[in-house]
Amino acid sequence: MTDAVPQARVVKALTRDRHIRLSSMDASPLWDGVRRGHPHLEPTACACLTELLTSTALLQGRTLFSERLQLLVKGSGRARAVVSDSWPDGTIRGVLDPGSAEAADWIEGPGVFQVMRSNVTGQPYVGHLPLVEGGIQVQVEHYLQQSEQIQASLTLWCDAGTGEAGGLLVEPLPDCPPERLARLVQALEGLEVVPLWERTPDFLATWVSQGDGADELAATDLFYRCRCTRESLLETLRRFPADQKEDLFREPGPVEVRCDYCGTMYPITREDLLP
Repeated sequence: MTDAVPQARVVKALTRDRHIRLSSMDASPLWDGVRRGHPHLEPTACACLTELLTSTALLQGRTLFSERLQLLVKGSGRARAVVSDSWPDGTIRGVLDPGSAEAADWIEGPGVFQVMRSNVTGQPYVGHLPLVEGGIQVQVEHYLQQSEQIQASLTLWCDAGTGEAGGLLVEPLPDCPPERLARLVQALEGLEVVPLWERTPDFLATWVSQGDGADELAATDLFYRCRCTRESLLETLRRFPADQKEDLFREPGPVEVRCDYCGTMYPITREDLLP
């Protein structure tokens, strides 16, 4: 299991005019975790995975991290599948399965965008939609609009060269006046001129509020860290049918099972699984 890396922080705030709710984060520590945990991935693939992790953290911040949240993108682009998995205790992890090298973009349809929410009191909620044209931020906005009837704007960034990464999710509240909404759209469009290193949560709150500032509602630290253990892996394998477990040991000696999230190899012997 990988060690914890420096934390990323999700900050949830409300503009002082009480018209716009926003969540923002510096996701550069997540990029560092992705690069260390998936050294086989090229930098642009790591950027794609970091963007999905950032989206997951920002969405989970809407419920103040009261639930586990998983996002899955399955498509026909350079990524066959991208998965993120965030837990209420602040741990987050992800994996990317490369797809077609001939594809133009990492995220391309046809495919599906899936959201799974889990909490301690109820059954998991699973929602899924067909992929629409665009990257991860477009898929998340489409999901919020179609499945949760929320008009929101998500901005993601990740420089594959420097690892500067982050995200901003803004939600105009129902009583937001049209003229205030128009100024918000203008501010979001103008964000592209702001250097990535300058897009701190404090700066973004000032930018969205147009100088009036915002009141912080909550903040949560996240660590890119896998949750795998040998015991949890054995528990899963022991539920396999007997014939599948026998197939694992056709050759003498232990088999090695690799965690997709962090790359840790676990040696498993016949005695671990079979009577």
